[in-house]
Amino acid sequence: MRFVFCFLLGLAILWPAFARANPGAESAYSAQTEQSSSSLKTEEIPEVALFKEGANEIMFMAGGLFSMGSGNGRYTFDEIPTMTYWGWMLTTPDKGGILRGNLEVLIGLYASAIIKGFGSTVVGPQIMIRYNFVQPDSRFIPFIEGGLGFVFTDAYTVKTQSMVGQAIEFTPQIGAGCRYMLDSHWSFNFELLFHHMSNADMASRNIGVNELGGLIGFSYLLGRPH
Repeated sequence: MRFVFCFLLGLAILWPAFARANPGAESAYSAQTEQSSSSLKTEEIPEVALFKEGANEIMFMAGGLFSMGSGNGRYTFDEIPTMTYWGWMLTTPDKGGILRGNLEVLIGLYASAIIKGFGSTVVGPQIMIRYNFVQPDSRFIPFIEGGLGFVFTDAYTVKTQSMVGQAIEFTPQIGAGCRYMLDSHWSFNFELLFHHMSNADMASRNIGVNELGGLIGFSYLLGRPH
C-alpha cells in the first residue's frame, strides 16, 4: 500500500515534466477532452446542430384566427387554419449575444375553414421569412416572422358584404412564437399570428379582413445532428 502511494506521488510530481517533454501526449489528451466535451454538449443541446445553412424542416401548424372587431362595413370572420411548410435554413447562427440566430425561409400551403361569417373555405400558397433566436444553451428557440401569400376563397360570393370582393385575395401576415426542441429532430411549436386578407383594390369590394389568433404544431428537422 505504501509502495502504491509513493508511486502515485512520484507520478504526480514528474507528470508536468513528462508532458513538456512530450507535447504530443498533452495535445492528444486535450483533443480527447475537447471531443468528449463537444459530444456531451451535442447530447445535452440537440437543437443547435440542425439550425445551420442548408438544413431543411417540415412543419405543420393549426389553430384559430379571429376577426378584430366589427362595424363600418366589417363583419365577424373567424377561421380554423392549417398550415404545412417546407423550410430552408438560409444562414448559420453567428457567435454570441442575445440576438444570436439564423434566417429561414418557409414555403407552405394555407388551408382554412371559415367557422363564423360568410363563405366556407380559404386556401392558397404563402411564403414566410423567419428569424430563429438560437442560443447554444437552450432548447427554447423563439422566432419572429413575416410573409405574404395569396388565397382562393368563396367568401366573395356573398354579395351583402364588402370585406372580400373577389376569388383571389392577398394575405400579408406577421407573427412571433417559440419552439421547444423535444430531441435532435422534433420540436413543439406555438405562435401568435396577425393575418390580413384583401385584394389591393382589384375589386370594388375591398374593406378587407384583419384577424389575430394562435397556432400550435410540430416540426421535423431533416439531416444529421453531427
